[in-house]
Amino acid sequence: MAERLMVDTCTVERVVGETTNDETGEVQPLLETVYSGPCKLQNQSQYEMGAEAGGHMSVEQRSLVHFPVGSFQSKHGDLCAFTTSAAPGIAGQKYRLQGETPYRTFETAYRVYAVQEVA
Repeated sequence: MAERLMVDTCTVERVVGETTNDETGEVQPLLETVYSGPCKLQNQSQYEMGAEAGGHMSVEQRSLVHFPVGSFQSKHGDLCAFTTSAAPGIAGQKYRLQGETPYRTFETAYRVYAVQEVA
Protein backbone atom coordinates (compact mmCIF):
# COMPACT_ATOMS: atom_id res chain seq x y z
CA MET A 1 0.00 0.00 0.00
CA ALA A 2 2.88 2.39 0.73
CA GLU A 3 4.16 2.04 -2.83
CA ARG A 4 0.83 3.23 -4.23
CA LEU A 5 1.62 6.67 -2.76
CA MET A 6 5.03 6.77 -4.46
CA VAL A 7 3.76 8.57 -7.54
CA ASP A 8 6.97 10.54 -8.18
CA THR A 9 10.04 9.15 -9.93
CA CYS A 10 13.67 9.81 -9.19
CA THR A 11 17.20 8.73 -10.00
CA VAL A 12 19.77 8.14 -7.25
CA GLU A 13 23.45 8.41 -8.11
CA ARG A 14 26.49 7.56 -5.99
CA VAL A 15 29.99 9.00 -6.24
CA VAL A 16 32.30 6.05 -7.04
CA GLY A 17 35.48 7.95 -7.84
CA GLU A 18 36.72 10.99 -9.66
CA THR A 19 38.22 11.96 -12.96
CA THR A 20 40.16 14.96 -14.21
CA ASN A 21 39.06 16.92 -17.26
CA ASP A 22 42.10 16.92 -19.58
CA GLU A 23 41.26 20.33 -21.04
CA THR A 24 40.45 22.28 -17.86
CA GLY A 25 42.24 20.25 -15.19
CA GLU A 26 39.01 20.29 -13.18
CA VAL A 27 38.38 17.26 -10.98
CA GLN A 28 34.88 15.85 -11.49
CA PRO A 29 33.08 13.08 -9.63
CA LEU A 30 32.36 9.76 -11.34
CA LEU A 31 28.71 8.90 -10.70
CA GLU A 32 26.98 5.54 -10.84
CA THR A 33 23.20 5.20 -10.97
CA VAL A 34 22.12 2.95 -8.08
CA TYR A 35 18.35 3.43 -8.35
CA SER A 36 15.80 4.77 -10.79
CA GLY A 37 12.10 4.40 -10.13
CA PRO A 38 9.17 5.35 -7.90
CA CYS A 39 9.59 7.47 -4.80
CA LYS A 40 7.88 10.09 -2.67
CA LEU A 41 9.08 13.34 -1.10
CA GLN A 42 7.78 14.25 2.32
CA ASN A 43 8.59 16.68 5.09
CA GLN A 44 8.58 14.88 8.40
CA SER A 45 8.20 18.07 10.41
CA GLN A 46 9.07 21.73 10.35
CA TYR A 47 12.60 20.95 11.48
CA GLU A 48 15.07 23.58 10.35
CA MET A 49 18.83 23.87 10.66
CA GLY A 50 20.47 27.29 10.55
CA ALA A 51 24.09 28.13 9.97
CA GLU A 52 25.83 31.47 9.86
CA ALA A 53 28.72 32.00 7.48
CA GLY A 54 30.19 35.27 6.31
CA GLY A 55 27.57 37.23 8.23
CA HIS A 56 24.66 35.53 6.45
CA MET A 57 22.18 33.11 7.96
CA SER A 58 21.13 30.12 5.88
CA VAL A 59 18.28 27.77 6.72
CA GLU A 60 17.83 24.19 5.53
CA GLN A 61 14.71 22.13 5.96
CA ARG A 62 15.26 18.40 6.10
CA SER A 63 12.93 16.20 4.15
CA LEU A 64 12.40 12.48 3.75
CA VAL A 65 12.53 10.57 0.49
CA HIS A 66 10.57 7.30 0.53
CA PHE A 67 11.67 4.38 -1.65
CA PRO A 68 10.12 0.92 -2.15
CA VAL A 69 11.37 -1.72 0.29
CA GLY A 70 14.12 -3.79 -1.33
CA SER A 71 14.76 -1.27 -4.12
CA PHE A 72 18.39 -0.48 -3.17
CA GLN A 73 20.56 0.37 -0.17
CA SER A 74 21.21 4.08 0.15
CA LYS A 75 24.53 5.44 1.35
CA HIS A 76 25.22 8.75 3.06
CA GLY A 77 25.91 11.34 0.35
CA ASP A 78 23.94 9.72 -2.49
CA LEU A 79 22.39 12.25 -4.88
CA CYS A 80 18.64 11.99 -5.56
CA ALA A 81 17.14 13.88 -8.52
CA PHE A 82 13.36 13.97 -8.97
CA THR A 83 12.50 13.36 -12.62
CA THR A 84 8.69 13.52 -12.38
CA SER A 85 6.25 14.49 -9.67
CA ALA A 86 2.53 14.77 -9.07
CA ALA A 87 3.22 17.99 -7.13
CA PRO A 88 4.18 21.21 -8.89
CA GLY A 89 7.79 22.31 -8.49
CA ILE A 90 9.32 19.02 -7.33
CA ALA A 91 10.46 17.62 -10.70
CA GLY A 92 14.03 18.78 -11.24
CA GLN A 93 14.83 19.20 -7.55
CA LYS A 94 17.98 17.52 -6.25
CA TYR A 95 18.64 16.22 -2.75
CA ARG A 96 21.64 14.78 -0.91
CA LEU A 97 20.64 11.71 1.08
CA GLN A 98 21.69 11.76 4.72
CA GLY A 99 22.54 8.31 6.05
CA GLU A 100 21.99 4.77 4.95
CA THR A 101 18.74 2.99 4.25
CA PRO A 102 17.16 2.18 7.59
CA TYR A 103 16.03 -1.37 8.13
CA ARG A 104 13.49 -2.57 10.62
CA THR A 105 11.00 -5.36 11.02
CA PHE A 106 7.79 -4.85 9.01
CA GLU A 107 9.22 -1.98 6.97
CA THR A 108 6.65 -0.50 4.57
CA ALA A 109 9.04 1.95 2.86
CA TYR A 110 12.67 3.01 3.09
CA ARG A 111 12.54 6.55 4.52
CA VAL A 112 15.81 8.42 4.12
CA TYR A 113 16.55 11.95 5.36
CA ALA A 114 17.54 14.36 2.62
CA VAL A 115 18.71 17.96 2.29
CA GLN A 116 17.91 19.92 -0.85
CA GLU A 117 20.89 20.83 -2.97
CA VAL A 118 21.18 24.48 -3.95
CA ALA A 119 22.18 24.93 -7.58
